[in-house]
Amino acid sequence: MMKLYCSANSPYARKVRVVIHELGLVDQVELIDTDPRDPDNGFREINPLSKIPALIANSGDLIIDSPVICEYLNDIYGQGRLLNNEPAKGWKMRSLIGLSDGTLDAGMAIRVEGLRPAHLQSEDWVNAQIATAKRGIARLEQELEYYAQGVNLVAISVACTLQWLCFRYGHVDWLGPHPRLSQWLSQFGERPSMKITAPGQPLK
Repeated sequence: MMKLYCSANSPYARKVRVVIHELGLVDQVELIDTDPRDPDNGFREINPLSKIPALIANSGDLIIDSPVICEYLNDIYGQGRLLNNEPAKGWKMRSLIGLSDGTLDAGMAIRVEGLRPAHLQSEDWVNAQIATAKRGIARLEQELEYYAQGVNLVAISVACTLQWLCFRYGHVDWLGPHPRLSQWLSQFGERPSMKITAPGQPLK
């Protein structure tokens, strides 16, 4: 039994959880609800970076970083079907995953800033991160043709990023300027793997 250290609120961990559902691995992975900021729960001894998600493979190896975990599960248990195996297209898809993750990173930077004392928070910093995320979303719509057909690691990453941004910062019009991306997200979000892992749902 593999072990995934994660939380219901982590969009990075959610990507891995969606992959687990899509590959039919639910019975092979134990989900361990983990607060990476808790210094007393022993997680720092497991992952020295104290970041989730973190996967303990059946071999006992530690695998960290959500795109790496997703590729590991896809390669070992999914026969690579969630990522194009043609070299040029595979690298294109990995680049789009990086774009999606970078867009999510900008949103997460806003959240981290909001956890700082009010007198230390920077409105300019928040606005800069919003602008970065919006640029990322605009490019993801331009690249929609590369991942919009079926289910793949890019689509999972993009969908989790967009839903988290809309969940956390619903006052920002993330998708209004991008109707094609919005329509795709509405359809992809109906997948059982997306609904069962949706923001605000219990850890599954």
